Amino acid sequence: MLPHRLQTQLDADRALRHLDRLYGYALSITGDRHEAEDLVQDALESLLRRPRPIRAGDNENAYLYTMLRNRHYDRLRAKARRPQVEFERAGVEPEARSGESPEARAEQRDVLDAVAKLPLDYRETLVAVDVAGLSYREAARMLDVPVGTVMSRLHRARANVVAAVTTTAEPRLRRATPALAVAGVA
Repeated sequence: MLPHRLQTQLDADRALRHLDRLYGYALSITGDRHEAEDLVQDALESLLRRPRPIRAGDNENAYLYTMLRNRHYDRLRAKARRPQVEFERAGVEPEARSGESPEARAEQRDVLDAVAKLPLDYRETLVAVDVAGLSYREAARMLDVPVGTVMSRLHRARANVVAAVTTTAEPRLRRATPALAVAGVA
């Protein structure tokens, strides 16, 4: 046990400061808004029941992301043990932001779809660094891998996303080209 002066308590109140980032991280690893909300709620409930001692100076975000990641793995293992029927949520789309073009929405959807299709190891690394904003060292500690592994997974994940987005954007650009030529743009 560490001396009291070197510890701090991470409880639900402290975790609420990071709620937006926690939700963003959970959404990125689950790919589903409802699952992300449940995951964050479970983590906060756990902290409410039993605050965790962490070393003063440790990154609270990294600790919380690790909690979410571990809970997500627990859910995946439980889901694998119990066959479940997935119902497709027809027409569930996030609301468009004002002034956002349909092309921008399509590109965002392409990127999110490409990230969701990444292997779990690549997706977790990409989300930890690019979405959650962790350093390579913090991501390596959270994922329990060497820093070099984080760097190579991140490179491969980004390359896969770019390739997938480029592939899905080409047909859309070809369909738009005749319209642009008629308008005198192309």
